[in-house]
Amino acid sequence: MIQIPAVNERCAGIDIGKRELAVSVIVGPADQEGEVKHRLYGTTVPALEDLKQWLAAEGCTSVAMESTGSYWIPVKNILEGTLQIRLVCPHQHAPKRGDKTDFRDADNLAHLERHGLLKGSFLPPREVVELRDFTRRRKKLLSNLSAEKNRIQKVLETANVKIGNIVSDVFGVSGQAMIEVLLSGETLPPEQIANLAQRRLRQRIPELVETLQNHHLNDHHRWLIQQSIEHAVLLDRQLEELESRIQDRLKAWPQQNELIQTIPGIKDMSAASILAEIGPDMTPFPNARALNKWGGICPGNNRSAGKSKHSHIRKANKFLLAALVEAAWAAARTRDSLFQRKFHRWMQHLGKPKANVALAHHLLTVIYTVLRDQKPYQEPDPKQVHQLERTKLVRHHSKRLQELGADQQLIQQLVDSLPADTPPPSPAPDNSARILRSCPAKPRRGALGFRARQTKKQTYSVVKDQADATPSQARPKRSTKPTAKHPQDSPRDS
Repeated sequence: MIQIPAVNERCAGIDIGKRELAVSVIVGPADQEGEVKHRLYGTTVPALEDLKQWLAAEGCTSVAMESTGSYWIPVKNILEGTLQIRLVCPHQHAPKRGDKTDFRDADNLAHLERHGLLKGSFLPPREVVELRDFTRRRKKLLSNLSAEKNRIQKVLETANVKIGNIVSDVFGVSGQAMIEVLLSGETLPPEQIANLAQRRLRQRIPELVETLQNHHLNDHHRWLIQQSIEHAVLLDRQLEELESRIQDRLKAWPQQNELIQTIPGIKDMSAASILAEIGPDMTPFPNARALNKWGGICPGNNRSAGKSKHSHIRKANKFLLAALVEAAWAAARTRDSLFQRKFHRWMQHLGKPKANVALAHHLLTVIYTVLRDQKPYQEPDPKQVHQLERTKLVRHHSKRLQELGADQQLIQQLVDSLPADTPPPSPAPDNSARILRSCPAKPRRGALGFRARQTKKQTYSVVKDQADATPSQARPKRSTKPTAKHPQDSPRDS
């Protein structure tokens, strides 16, 4: 029987509960069986202080505990700084069915910790945890706000108010102005209500008039809508204050925040969510593969008897996954980017959803490289990318021909006889990288009190390798020449 030598002579294991903690301490020389001691403690601060004193009296240097909900955080707050804390995923050390007690779980954790067989989870510093609380709350508030807006639109639909068929954003400036008039109870003609449309939406005033004729909005509907509006305005105000606090918290890592935003598809709030989950320092992760595995953005393994079966991605950090998937959709729409090329190539045999998850995996790898090297993202040379893709296709088809029985020498002659490739023209070499800085703009609120959809003022700075480069550069102005539109394209409310 193989015996694993002990590496910790004095360690402890804690089974976490809401009201009590089962603590197991193993003390003894590494070459002998250790003495096991059990105690039961409460979860109040005085009880945790007693636990801390007992562990110190036993000479414990490390303690292992499972990440059970949020109940492990109070224990960490008390023991942090005096002991090495190893947080363990409970699913990786689940006991056998019918063989579970609190002290057995604590004994198992202490035994594995004594022999160095536990792999701890990533514990970010307190500043990152506070930023994480802000970004996760923002996601919850956005979900609640969307739910209230959907309730308002549902009531409008039941009252035969069909402006949602014409207006892309019912809660934009034009939509809020129309809803405010409808809620006032005044009997205004549909033409006068539709005349509140602004900008490009004014081109569709006749269609708006048709959607507002003979509606059935009564006092019952108005009361329901007003209730949802009051709640939605409160949520929107809280969101605005929360986003301001997030921006203040990001001032602690200005360089990392700017570096992440050089990657296509990632802007200010997406960068804040990603930084809050993985942290600005990449030293806890040995490579990008470890970061992808920790974040659950990698395919699971399901291989048995020489066969690879279908498997989904692992369940891990759902907040990081949501932020990366959202950024991946934006990166896939970035013109002439490597992300767009990869997405369209993967989409052919994976479909859009799976291709987007694969792009999120690649996006997290790029984020790891950018933060590790402290260098902004630079788009690769199109000539090199084209040549690599061409070489990969030639190698693939050569292998397929060889599997079908073709002669190796004939395949090599065929490859040598291929015409010279003409790669697409590449722009002039530029050793600079644009960094997006978002300047907060004053929120533009509609008649109902919601923040209307708006574009923040953006300035660009250029980071160059040369020491004498200029620190900033204005964004080039876009051409204002009118472009031809497709007859089926319809203007949207801005």
